[in-house]
Amino acid sequence: MTYKKIKIGIAAENRPQEKRVILLPPELKAIAAKYEVWVEKGAGAGIGVKDKEYEKAGAKIGSKEQIYQGDLVIRIKEPNEDELKLMRPGTALMSMLHLKGNPTLTRLLKKYKINSLAMAEIKDALGKRKIEALHQTGYLAMQKGIELWGKNPEKAVVKIMGYGNVACGAIQCAARKLARVIILNKKDIYEMKKHLPGTDILVNALRWPHKLRGKVILVKKEMLKLLNPGAIIVDIVSNPAGQSPIETIRPTSLDNISYVMDGVIHTACWGWPGLDPKRISEIYSSQTAPIIQEIADKGMDNLPQYIKAALVKA
Repeated sequence: MTYKKIKIGIAAENRPQEKRVILLPPELKAIAAKYEVWVEKGAGAGIGVKDKEYEKAGAKIGSKEQIYQGDLVIRIKEPNEDELKLMRPGTALMSMLHLKGNPTLTRLLKKYKINSLAMAEIKDALGKRKIEALHQTGYLAMQKGIELWGKNPEKAVVKIMGYGNVACGAIQCAARKLARVIILNKKDIYEMKKHLPGTDILVNALRWPHKLRGKVILVKKEMLKLLNPGAIIVDIVSNPAGQSPIETIRPTSLDNISYVMDGVIHTACWGWPGLDPKRISEIYSSQTAPIIQEIADKGMDNLPQYIKAALVKA
């Protein structure tokens, strides 16, 4: 059987301490049996996957320049401008992207005429994301928060803003550590002065509407003194622009994960899943493979509606 010639590029991540990779050899094999798949040299090195394993699965190993010349370039985190420059106008980028919170990236994609598929917007008929590790993200962030707090978690009072999948992961982790967990509901979050006293670990896991980001502040700087001495704020959902409902939050990274302000530790890592790169890579690989296959089979002009809804044309 003859398949349409399409070059798929699996790019390496480029952020400090970022070791994940979007597609692993077991899932890549079926795609490479039908289409030309290139993997950037060393893409899986951070989790112990060698280039020769990708080659054995049917992929070709190439340089960054070769990967970004693909018809469909796939990675987890959004590329930088130097990488976008390598792409050909009219080709497609599939990545987490988070365009609503990143106007600079939106502008660059238009500038270089690159079609984009935001993984976070690929959803099933019920609106559930098909590519996600939300529960794991919450768990990993809570785990790191307890570590940074540096005290016996059994004595911690943890207050969590939100009750979605991310929050549930954080709750599970804190409960397993035998911390006292208090969930702040939709009413509570607008009465934070009342709820901050006695708090050791404050977690933001709110699905904060974009229209409120950067405009409505729930925890103001002067309110930090209400927290227990040595407290930590763990923001799991802050985006690259910040825009947290906690005034003193700014995005951090895997290589510089926390800072202290007014005696309170803050952490708001843009890339929490990177704390467990192997497991998260396995999850993403199993989730993305069938979608990549469908994109290649149908072509960008004939995408099924659930994928088409995530497409932003240049």
